[in-house]
Amino acid sequence: MATQVSYQHQLILRFIELRALWEGQINASHLMQEFGIGRDLASSLIKKYDHASPGNLNYNASTKGYEPSRDFVPQYSNGSLEQYLIGFQAMDLPENTTGLQSADMFPMRQFERHPEPEIVRHILSAIRQQRRLDISYLSVSSTDYEDRIISPHNLVHNGMRWHARAWCEKNQEYRDYVLSRIKEVYNDEGAADKTAQQDHKWNTFVDVTIEPDIRLKDNKKAALAFDFCMTQDQQGRYTRSYSARAANVIYVMRHLGLDRLRDKSEAQQVMLTPESAEALAPYVQ
Repeated sequence: MATQVSYQHQLILRFIELRALWEGQINASHLMQEFGIGRDLASSLIKKYDHASPGNLNYNASTKGYEPSRDFVPQYSNGSLEQYLIGFQAMDLPENTTGLQSADMFPMRQFERHPEPEIVRHILSAIRQQRRLDISYLSVSSTDYEDRIISPHNLVHNGMRWHARAWCEKNQEYRDYVLSRIKEVYNDEGAADKTAQQDHKWNTFVDVTIEPDIRLKDNKKAALAFDFCMTQDQQGRYTRSYSARAANVIYVMRHLGLDRLRDKSEAQQVMLTPESAEALAPYVQ
């Protein structure tokens, strides 16, 4: 169990844990840069974490940093990639501002398969340094793992699982690779020629505009408009628009239940406006 420490120090200990787990190393400089603290305090907090979580970190004298052990068990976090990527964007907010305890909520994401930190470390490093990677990947069209050389430039969470947005040299196009389907990263294949700058769908933003299912009666349309924070125009039509990258449109549509038409309007609830459906057609093929 993690030792009892102040909330501020708990945040730093969580950062130590997540940084080590997902990037493969933590040292005093990382804490100094992230939290604006001195070297002595940063070093003491790493030692505090190492003492409170024995066996999680191994010191590497050649890199002068701590690395995660093979038997790493998270103590100050849930160890998820999501918590690593976004867990420090609102550090000034207490964790339980809602007053809810974890037992009050049913975590739907417990059903997703979590990617392996060892795999993600290579992907994150390649993204930062713009490198090409030789990977072993299991696609839905194959029963066996196949080699791919990819140039990843961003991570995407589609509401269920994590993807790496990357240039695929075999298919000669940008694709999304499910992180949990990457079995192994073999080699660094050198500098990437294809980066985010050339990814047209990634750099194109489109509007996903919804309205209540047109089969609903007016009172039910009004209820859904309130639920989805829609606005009403002078003709009485309710709509709302979401801005999204063209590369991610299909995920937005699935999240909103727009990927297929339900038989009953109450089950469908919302649908794309005809204008939006036409504009988005090139990106949902």
